Amino acid sequence: MSFLRDIRVAVHSLARTPGLAITVILTLSLGIGANAAIFTLVRGVLLKPLVNRDENRLIYIRQSAPGIHEVNAAFSVPEIQDLRGGVKTLSALGDFSTMGFTMVGLGEPRSIQGGVVSGTFFDVMGLHPVLGRLIGPQDDGPNAAGVVVLTYRFWATALGKDPSVIGKTVRLGSIGERSAKIIGVLEPCVPYPQDTEIISNIVTSPHHLSATMVTGRIHRMTELFGRLAPGATLDQARAELRTVYSAMKKDHPDAYSQRADYRIEARMFRDEITSGARDVLLVLLAASALVFVIACCNVANLILARTVRREGELAVRMALGASRGALRRMLLAESLVLCGAGALIGVISAPLMVSVLARYASRFSVRALDLKVDFSLLWVGAALAIVAAVILAFVPRLPSSASSSGLGLSSGTVRITSGTNRRQQIFAVTQIAASFVLLVGASVLISTLIALQRAQTGLDTQRVLAIDVPAMYYGKTQQQVVDFYKEAMRRIDALPGVNRTAFGTVVPWREGDLTGSGLQFSADGHVHTPGVEDPRAGWRTVSPGYFAALGVPIIAGRDFNALDDQNNGDPVVIISQTLAQRMFPNQDPINRHVFWTDPVLQFSPGTDADKARLMAPHRIIGVAADIDDNHIVPEPTVTVYDPLEGGFDLWRSPVCPHQPRSVRAGRAHHAPHSLDVRRSAR
Repeated sequence: MSFLRDIRVAVHSLARTPGLAITVILTLSLGIGANAAIFTLVRGVLLKPLVNRDENRLIYIRQSAPGIHEVNAAFSVPEIQDLRGGVKTLSALGDFSTMGFTMVGLGEPRSIQGGVVSGTFFDVMGLHPVLGRLIGPQDDGPNAAGVVVLTYRFWATALGKDPSVIGKTVRLGSIGERSAKIIGVLEPCVPYPQDTEIISNIVTSPHHLSATMVTGRIHRMTELFGRLAPGATLDQARAELRTVYSAMKKDHPDAYSQRADYRIEARMFRDEITSGARDVLLVLLAASALVFVIACCNVANLILARTVRREGELAVRMALGASRGALRRMLLAESLVLCGAGALIGVISAPLMVSVLARYASRFSVRALDLKVDFSLLWVGAALAIVAAVILAFVPRLPSSASSSGLGLSSGTVRITSGTNRRQQIFAVTQIAASFVLLVGASVLISTLIALQRAQTGLDTQRVLAIDVPAMYYGKTQQQVVDFYKEAMRRIDALPGVNRTAFGTVVPWREGDLTGSGLQFSADGHVHTPGVEDPRAGWRTVSPGYFAALGVPIIAGRDFNALDDQNNGDPVVIISQTLAQRMFPNQDPINRHVFWTDPVLQFSPGTDADKARLMAPHRIIGVAADIDDNHIVPEPTVTVYDPLEGGFDLWRSPVCPHQPRSVRAGRAHHAPHSLDVRRSAR
């Protein structure tokens, strides 16, 4: 009860100095709120256990090709079969392929991102359903019925957690169409390797049943997970994987070029999904700790100044019989009131900070996508408040016995003791040091932002607006989809403030090359060296006016026109400036030819005539300035541009592991209402 009385006295005492109390509370709320938010993010991404069963046995297996800058080359079906048959330190392997589907049967037809898995996937990942069941071994094989599992986020946001969806039949359209029954809803979990709406069995994707997928060793589009066998360690699994992989490379040298330098690696699944965010979050945590230290130093100085003014009051209390413990308890009560109020405001504001930080952290770890604010926010805020309160309660120096016996009261003066002066010096030095660290970090950040603003991207970044317009492929021919895009461009062109609209399969500086490290190609005069890969280039499909819309100059030749889109005569392309310089040094590239030689193109859809045209020589009609937008390969962009209809099949094809979203690049006038056009276009 005595401490509660101290709390009441502290409230009344602080009420007499509202300016000081408000300043202290707001200062502490910033430090406590920032630290609580950062720690909640760190706990949710780095420390909190996964929902996956026995996560300490779950590993992620990666194939890479550093020689061609391929960080994650994925796996083909023959490669997975070789690993499954040769690796004994893994009890099971689970595979996951990303596919874009058009789903019909749950309201309006919708384009969705899906995952195609075998019957072992969910068992390997250690996941459970919240409704129905998951895909199992009984759902494998070409004669199995098509089944679909909904991800929890899709079920909750798009379907309103409707339990009646279980048992419904939907149509899934991709490269071919299949019917599938919804059999379950997956528990909330890390959406890795892709954030998908549905996960289906292999029979729902005709492409996965085709000979090109089953037998094509270089047709790599599948992510691979494994579960360590009882008693096996990660190091043992790595050694065995490398041994089997070396044998695979020796048996199939054509699939693993020496230049690409193919490698295999395995790491714990938790490390795979958190490693990208670990350094960023720890830096943020250190920065927030500095903010907390500075906040405490500022508040401590305010408390010290107030204590100096109250030294006479404290001396009177001691002269009247108050013990040093009672005075210290009184100061602790005041500190708790201040820090408690600061923590309350900090905790209330922390969820907003968490949501902002989670969106930022999701760039580095998919685990931040489903981060939820939990009770850890409360106890972190309470712990920080207690730490700050104890520091602030024991910072002031109590009056000496001399002052309490009246030596300081007779004159009515306020004396600053050497102990108080020392404490102020300590806090001043701490503030200056911490502020210097933050100032240096802020200077580096500002310098980086200025450098980014001045960077020459090769395109107009001030007046170009990118709009995502996905087309529905269900029940439509290729020409109908192309016509849809052309009509969309015509309507956007008619909007006030827009002077040009064009189509492109990639938004510069937002998406990388659709084909990862690019596709192998050759050109007139280039001699192929046996055993050495041809050079690689990115392949993009654009409409006439694309370069003008982005503000990219045509250095030589001309842009595409409507006749180029009709697929009549020789196929034509535009190449980037760097490609022209490399393949045709000191020569005029116009009317010369480039042609694709990458063996992966044998898996592209269409008839033999379509594939023959795809691999045929393409006449160069123009050279465009480089658009240095490839954030994967730190080299000048080497790109071949195909007209809209000519390149349509490639970027819809499973040959490209990452299905692109259709985009528009619109260029607005400097008119005052151009900002309104941007807003309405979004």
